[in-house]
Amino acid sequence: MKTLKKLVMMLTLLVCTLGSFLSVQAADDQLGMIVDGSVLTDKSEVTGNTLSLARGTYLAYGSATLTDKGSKVLNVSGFTSCNQTCNQVKVTLHLQRLVKGTWTTVTTLDTKTAYNTNYVSNSKNVTVTGGYYYRIAGSHVAVKGKVTESTSSATDGMWVSK
Repeated sequence: MKTLKKLVMMLTLLVCTLGSFLSVQAADDQLGMIVDGSVLTDKSEVTGNTLSLARGTYLAYGSATLTDKGSKVLNVSGFTSCNQTCNQVKVTLHLQRLVKGTWTTVTTLDTKTAYNTNYVSNSKNVTVTGGYYYRIAGSHVAVKGKVTESTSSATDGMWVSK
């Protein structure tokens, strides 16, 4: 009976170790690859900013950040900043998962709109399925009178373990 318990414990340990190795191995196979402009990483936080060339008269820049909070919970956050007060400032954040080489939207945070200001931000914790890379694609908009300026941002990909 004692030998059987030892055998079961050893097999359990082997299965757990092998399972952990296989889970990490899936990330390692693609680590460093670039998919649609996003580098696949094993970082616990990734940020993407709009390009400086995308700046307009009113719209300064936008940013999106994806943070791994543990237990398959990701914090999705981002903001839009303007050079001056605008009638409307908006940010929309799309959480995307890499499936067979394509970024697929998992969820979209409701567009956050602020009025008569130069800044807006949004943030939400989202529970995800492990074993995939995730990123945020952000949309940033400024409206001043009849002028609408917009740009986009995207983070690098972040591996979430099973």
